[in-house]
Amino acid sequence: MSNREHNGKTEYEIYAECLGKALCYIPTPTTVGLYAPWGSGINRLLHNVQRQMIVEVLQREKEELMRTEEKPRSTTGLGFIYLLLHLVFLQPQLTERHQKRKNVRFIFIQFNAWQFAGSEKLWAGLITTLCDNIKDHFGSIPTSIVRALGHQATIERSQSNCEWVSKKILGIPIWLIFSFLLVLALALLLVISKFGFSVGEMGSDYIMALEGVGFGLIGCSALLTMKNSLMVGRNILVSQKAKMESLMNKTDFSSQLGFMNDIKQEVKVLTNFIHYIEIFERRKVRIVLEIMSLDRCTPDKVVGVLDAMNILLSDPDAPFISVLAVDPSIIVACVEKSNTLKGMADNGYEFLNRIVTLPFSVPKMDTQTKLNFIQEVVKGKDALMEDTTLQPERPEANKCQGNCLEIEPLINVSTGRGQLSVQINNKMNIGYHIRQAYHCLMDRDSNLHEYIEENFLQMRRIVNIIPIMVMLMLNTDVSMSSFPPQRIAAWVILASCWPCRLSWIWQCLEDAEQRNELSGEKYINDEMLLWTIYENSLDKLILIQSSIEKLLSLDGDPEIFQKFLSISYKFTVKDAKLFLPHTINLDYSLKRKMELFLGNKLLGSKTISPSANATSLG
Repeated sequence: MSNREHNGKTEYEIYAECLGKALCYIPTPTTVGLYAPWGSGINRLLHNVQRQMIVEVLQREKEELMRTEEKPRSTTGLGFIYLLLHLVFLQPQLTERHQKRKNVRFIFIQFNAWQFAGSEKLWAGLITTLCDNIKDHFGSIPTSIVRALGHQATIERSQSNCEWVSKKILGIPIWLIFSFLLVLALALLLVISKFGFSVGEMGSDYIMALEGVGFGLIGCSALLTMKNSLMVGRNILVSQKAKMESLMNKTDFSSQLGFMNDIKQEVKVLTNFIHYIEIFERRKVRIVLEIMSLDRCTPDKVVGVLDAMNILLSDPDAPFISVLAVDPSIIVACVEKSNTLKGMADNGYEFLNRIVTLPFSVPKMDTQTKLNFIQEVVKGKDALMEDTTLQPERPEANKCQGNCLEIEPLINVSTGRGQLSVQINNKMNIGYHIRQAYHCLMDRDSNLHEYIEENFLQMRRIVNIIPIMVMLMLNTDVSMSSFPPQRIAAWVILASCWPCRLSWIWQCLEDAEQRNELSGEKYINDEMLLWTIYENSLDKLILIQSSIEKLLSLDGDPEIFQKFLSISYKFTVKDAKLFLPHTINLDYSLKRKMELFLGNKLLGSKTISPSANATSLG
């Protein structure tokens, strides 16, 4: 991908904005498959998508106001009271005018599957999260009114422009019956109160009779709403989430044929509530449900969530945009391993394609985006670089090798004397070294960023490891003048991106040293390149290749590994001897496993022969 920036935006941001704009026009329901390798900064991408959607919404709101001169209603303040009166006494209708409206409001809801991974039914957490967020957004009273009054039927279409019609009893509007009875009762009580002062004892029975009629009328008007009021109160106390959880907690719930239908009805009520809000607010409302970390859950739970999305959130009139942000390779493997889909989904990709209506593969991260990510992580390490008061032992240590230009301070800290201090104990300041190594990571003219994987977690690991390694080297009296900051950072990248191959080289070094001691001959010398050792040992590595496939999968691209060690950074045996004792990001158990596998192979075979698969190992 090109590294150019377009109008100050990286290509990564441009892709996100295009997706965000498309989601403003896509019909619902829809499921977006946002495909990206795990750890590739998908949260940042989603943030950019949301930002673009909000920008588009504001623009469309202005255009719609100019076209119709009709302002959207608010559901807060006095608008909240107005909404309650609409929900109690009126019924909405789907008119042609509403269907032509272009303005829209998005409600973003994030479901982190990992937070619900401990529950028996992960998919239920998806639905309860949806219900809870809608209730919190609009309040418990409006949602309870809709549930209590049984608004489950689909909103009827109307040829007229009237968006709200009265609910009726025996053909008479409810609000009219209620108002008439209430006014009549109050009028009678008013007459009684005045008439009672002008009559004697003889008319007391007559007055009591009129009072009874008045209170009776008030009672009738109250009865019209008492039942609904009690139902609303009950639904406020027993939320939609609590109702679904009670269904799921029943011991015989798995045998209830109507259980999924009950949950679907609850989602249907929620859908109708959103449609009520749409017509009241005079704009479209879309629920953007972002499903995160699903690829960290067990196979059966992953399949349960996918099924719930397909069954519960896909009604033709549902206002849901489900964004499935996952690593597709992991999801496909979960589908194929799931016990609930044995024989039904042998091909996980086909199963995923039946659910996803808009696949969007996150593009390869461009250079500027990668540098931005690294810079963001480095900003959190300011405290490590604050004490940058010492100068280097030699001026050339201030420069990165290769194309890296002279380093400018990342953080300028004044010493109060207007200049940097001198050396103390002939050591270069730790903060200074860390700062220079970080600068090499972020320098566009350096080539280090080319070897860092497009993985935000990998970037964080590298940034976290560098200061520890620098401190270890300085505190064990390693001369830093022979190790420019770029080479320290490069070694950390080598151990982070290719731990298996570096462990193999380490094992080969130890074997060679043992042979040197036994025979007295020099099989290796300090000036030998690590790449040469790797090439010379490929025949042995091929012997155990089938046994360490899982270990090799930890490594990055083997061709880039070859370029790294044979061209860009020609580390020698001498370098390795100094670096390896301080390499904290290399798991020693990898080397031990290779040693054991190789020993078993050598004991079981008389000869060692190269294989045609040598190129695949680097």
